[in-house]
Amino acid sequence: MKNREKNFSEKSFQENFVRKLEKYKWSAPDELDGNKTKVTVDTLIKNWRYELNRLNADILEGIELSDNEFSQVMAKVNNIPNSYEAAKLLTIEQGKGKIDGIIRDKNENVTRNQITLTIFKREEVSGGDTSYKIAREVETKAGNRFDIVLLINGLPLINIEQKRTDKTLDEAFYQFRRYYEAGEYTHNFMAFSQMMVINSEIDTQYFATPKSVQDFNKSFVFRWAYGDKDGNKSNKPITDWEDIVSKFLMIPMAHQMIGDYVIIDEAENPENRRHMLMRPYQVYALREVEKAALGTDDTRIPHGGFVWHTTGSGKTITSFKTALFLLKRGDFDKIIFLVDRKDLDDQTSSRFKAYAAYDNIIVDDTEYTYELKNRLKEKSGLVVTTTYKLSALVKDLKENQDNSFKDKKIVFIIDEAHRTTMGDMLVNIKSYFKENGLFFGFTGTPLFEENNAKGKINENNLLINTTEKLFGPRLHKYTIDQAIADGNVLGFHVDYINTGEFSSYEELREKLIEKKLKDNPQLDSKKVEREIQKLDELSIEKSAKEQKILNYYDEVHIPKVVEEILENWEGQSQGRKFNAILTVKSKKRVIEYYREFKKQKKEKSINVNVVATFSSELDNSEEKSSENKIIKELLEDYSEFSGAKFKPDNQGFASYFEHLKDLATRGGSGINEKYIDLIIVAEQLLTGYDNKRLNTLYVDRTLELQSLVQAYSRTNRVFGSDKEFGTIVNFMYPRITEENVNAALELYGSGGRNSNVIFPKYVDSVEKLRKKVLVLKNKFQNPEHWKEIEQDEDKKEEFKQAFIDVSRELNLVQQYYEYSWDDELFGFDEHSYMKYKGAYKNLFSSKEDRDKITIIIPELGKTKLVGVQEITAEYILKLIGNKKKENDRDKVLPEESYSKIYKVIEEFSNLGEKNKADLLREFVDELRSADSFFDEENIAYIFEDWKISKQKNIIREFSESYSVDNEILWNSYLKYNSGDVPYLGDIRNSSDYDKAKIKLGSSKLIHNMKLTKKLSEFMEELSEKFRR
Repeated sequence: MKNREKNFSEKSFQENFVRKLEKYKWSAPDELDGNKTKVTVDTLIKNWRYELNRLNADILEGIELSDNEFSQVMAKVNNIPNSYEAAKLLTIEQGKGKIDGIIRDKNENVTRNQITLTIFKREEVSGGDTSYKIAREVETKAGNRFDIVLLINGLPLINIEQKRTDKTLDEAFYQFRRYYEAGEYTHNFMAFSQMMVINSEIDTQYFATPKSVQDFNKSFVFRWAYGDKDGNKSNKPITDWEDIVSKFLMIPMAHQMIGDYVIIDEAENPENRRHMLMRPYQVYALREVEKAALGTDDTRIPHGGFVWHTTGSGKTITSFKTALFLLKRGDFDKIIFLVDRKDLDDQTSSRFKAYAAYDNIIVDDTEYTYELKNRLKEKSGLVVTTTYKLSALVKDLKENQDNSFKDKKIVFIIDEAHRTTMGDMLVNIKSYFKENGLFFGFTGTPLFEENNAKGKINENNLLINTTEKLFGPRLHKYTIDQAIADGNVLGFHVDYINTGEFSSYEELREKLIEKKLKDNPQLDSKKVEREIQKLDELSIEKSAKEQKILNYYDEVHIPKVVEEILENWEGQSQGRKFNAILTVKSKKRVIEYYREFKKQKKEKSINVNVVATFSSELDNSEEKSSENKIIKELLEDYSEFSGAKFKPDNQGFASYFEHLKDLATRGGSGINEKYIDLIIVAEQLLTGYDNKRLNTLYVDRTLELQSLVQAYSRTNRVFGSDKEFGTIVNFMYPRITEENVNAALELYGSGGRNSNVIFPKYVDSVEKLRKKVLVLKNKFQNPEHWKEIEQDEDKKEEFKQAFIDVSRELNLVQQYYEYSWDDELFGFDEHSYMKYKGAYKNLFSSKEDRDKITIIIPELGKTKLVGVQEITAEYILKLIGNKKKENDRDKVLPEESYSKIYKVIEEFSNLGEKNKADLLREFVDELRSADSFFDEENIAYIFEDWKISKQKNIIREFSESYSVDNEILWNSYLKYNSGDVPYLGDIRNSSDYDKAKIKLGSSKLIHNMKLTKKLSEFMEELSEKFRR
């Protein structure tokens, strides 16, 4: 589908936008303005050829690239599959993008037979050889048109899609995705695109150009924000387009986004490899640390400090890029990245190695102190180690009066800095490196005076008990409420479950009165009653706890908690797609809970993969024997479902811990029966553990302040529409826990009940849903009559918005721990909802429309609906078979049987399964017209064979029409799952242009280029009809 022409207001906005860019070192040459002359991707390539010759004048020895030489360049460019591979190419050699292996034509004035061309220079920002140009209205061979392309040295690194103010940015996002589906950003010049910007006069968002269609994810679309220097606007998103240009797309910032603020993640799992762009708060924090370290801030003296970025907001990336900047731009001997614990050391080191793979930096994760000492002697490099190891080295240096490192200029970056404040190891490290060492802490929960941390007395007799006292001033802040508002982390829904320790607060009052009078018989009973009756629920609970009336450590509490968790497991884990952590007070409780889970799982025949872990050092002493037994039991049980085996020794238990950490990130056993559903811990995994598939934290202990925020934040990683918030389920002291939550949020967020950190109560969300349902029902009473509005665009749009509003609210409601369907509270039953959903699916079939109603509730036929027949394709096929049985004496089915079958198919269509219904109707039509005989027991197999035959016929017709290999095309279709076409190169290579009945262009080249888009459309249509 070709882009429509822009109206006057759109052209005017684009013109103003470009004029503003020109004020910030961008040039807009007429030859690249599609409003004045035809501009195509070939035009951009021609301009790039000019830039290549200019940038590489020395290496070319004054002889510009010939057509043959430039064709070699383009052959390499056309082999770039996506933006991720292009990102690696742009930074391959110390921040310089290069294309090598170009063979020069024979020329007496050329001395180099083979050359390497420079295409991008990260360090040459706003000067040197770098050029910045704007291309507008760029047409593609597939008939699409790019609004604005920003060219750095001729490379199309930034793409901008603009929309009118009455359109949402979602439309621009999906337009980029449609371009990607059409092959506009793969295996061609546009694969160099690194950043996509979606923009209107009132809003702007940006994201790293995805490496595939499947990687288009709105969770990774961000807004740029104002910086600390912008007063009360600090950290607030920029929506004004003029400010976007002056603060984000201006030079040098736009160049830095592509050069300095890009991260190439060479993750161990190939599916997770991608390039990322830093978010505004990460960039601002990096700059503040850099200024502090170099002494270019207001103090004019190099100094340390701390960065407060809430948990889950990407501190590892921020600290990595900070280390990288200081290593390259500061005159420092070494950058040391300190972590507090071994389990963080492995995780952080592996991440740094993944991030540093293309930055020419060696990450040295030392294991022994002597090795660490040797690393410190080297001039350059980044060392990842633990506070414990470095402290041991410092102790050794002090004992041996070794001052060889005291004059070294070393920057220390400390992760999870709140943890180091309570010990003396960092204080000792600081005292040794006090002359030239600079210390920067990164934490999501800094320690303040309110935390009442014990702290340590330093050599100057000062109590070091806060993060600021240890590191210096706060350099940048990004709190949990800011992160939630930006969509960078999720909020929490906190539940307080009473497992029967008391029936009501009135009961606790009575017990308090009774105990007080028993302990103090001389007191006036009425006065005691009056005093206790005045107490609120929180005070009652505190008194009951103090008087040991309210006890959670009896023999019935653990069984009740386990029963509660198991009974709600399927719903809370969404069919075991997500997993959870249960945190308890001690190692002893971890073991008790683990054995209770095993017991109840066996009794109830529930298959949930439960693991437990705790800190341990195995030995042969008597007091350790029972612990050694449980560890052996844990490892054997783990091996039984996961297949991973570990020896029951210290190394084996440590390896088991590393394995389960990684395995849990893949989701629950509903995805794979070998995966983990629940992890029971005391202290482990409550800090620094990233798992997007973790949606619930069960808490059977007391957590406060930084410990509470850190633990709760294990659930706050953004995942998708089926995880709108992290769920916290508390099993102890409801009112005391609520007070602790409010205190923690007041300290680390915007404060208490009104903070956007905590989601509304379930009843409030249900009421909001009910109102949305009422609006939908008032406007559209009968969803079965969806065909009546099929041609009325205004009515369709009205229905669309009303249904999306209902779907989004329902999606939210279904993620609450208390959720269960309630016809009266919700305002309609499940079957009615499915009819509305069916009408929506029939009226709006595009992928972007389907994405807008991602609902957790299973499709009809996969859930129990009281009083409703479950209508599925399988049900209809069974119905055909049953009708055959009813009419066994007849050779064929009578008309009345077919009439009933058609009626059921029509109802199936109204439930949103129009494609499947049409297919079944076509199948039944053929049975009917052929007066077919069939075995009712095999009707499902007959239908499947019929479908395969139909698909093969369609594939064959396509292959004959476009003269491509039929077998390759069939195998490609079998592997196709939306997005990129499998074996695309093989299909195109098999094409015989001369024999093609349908030619898509005047030459084989044009034919094959357009064939790519045709294949993508064909695969999608065929899959839509037969598979979805």
